Amino acid sequence: MKSILLATDLTNNSDRAMERALKLAKEQKCPLHLLHVLPQYRTKRVSTALKAATEDMMRGYLKDYKDASVVKTSVMAVAGSDVHEEILRAAHKVKVGLIVLGLHGKTKIPDLFAGTTAERLVRKGSVPVLMVKNKPIGAYANVVCAVDFSPSSQAALRLAASLAPQASFYGVHSYEVPVYPFETSYIYLETKVAVLDEDQRRMERFVQEEIKFSKKKNKAGIRLTGRVVQGPVYDVLTKQVKHTKAELIAMGSHGRVGLMPSLLGSLAGTLLTHPPADVLVVREKA
Repeated sequence: MKSILLATDLTNNSDRAMERALKLAKEQKCPLHLLHVLPQYRTKRVSTALKAATEDMMRGYLKDYKDASVVKTSVMAVAGSDVHEEILRAAHKVKVGLIVLGLHGKTKIPDLFAGTTAERLVRKGSVPVLMVKNKPIGAYANVVCAVDFSPSSQAALRLAASLAPQASFYGVHSYEVPVYPFETSYIYLETKVAVLDEDQRRMERFVQEEIKFSKKKNKAGIRLTGRVVQGPVYDVLTKQVKHTKAELIAMGSHGRVGLMPSLLGSLAGTLLTHPPADVLVVREKA
């Protein structure tokens, strides 16, 4: 990875994102860029002074983190009315491979880092986005991967594997059967069996292919298992996170079937604002 960008609101709630971003930069041996988006003022003198003071504050914050001493860092304070546009502009400028965000806090300042900002970053940008919820204890040890067999879910798994090469990965595919008047009807049961059988075969192929791919880079290969579960995607992912004690969910943003059609809608609003774990979202490139 070339570099990582941490977009921070500089509140106490951003500490966890800072720690995770520093740990990832240390593990990936790449630079970390810190960005804070300031309000846009008409008076240039005020904007210039605020920018300088904010960047000094950011440098001061870095001194409180042990990993900052071994990671190459830079700070940027920019003014803009559209937070996600400024983040994407900065990410393009420094050519980052990952944008890191923290959960917003309940403060009186504008809610700049709510799920909507992360959603817009995914929708309008091509850089993977990591939303950090939990305080990092170490490297990610358990990762749940939302699998819909699309290129984006494959890319999400592979990026997560590069960020956490020693982790155990749990692929999960959520499916639902079309609702019929009577769920005990013959056609419903036949459809359920057919859907489950097909998806299980696809999951087996997916797991085998990803293990084979990973062994080209690492002889040990990725530790990956796969499950097919009936139910709403958010519920399935939440239960899987709890069951595996996962610290990270990895998912693609543009699925073709079943799992991801609502990611940029209600699921994104729920998952990115109220995530059961850290969330890594990788957009399928056009």
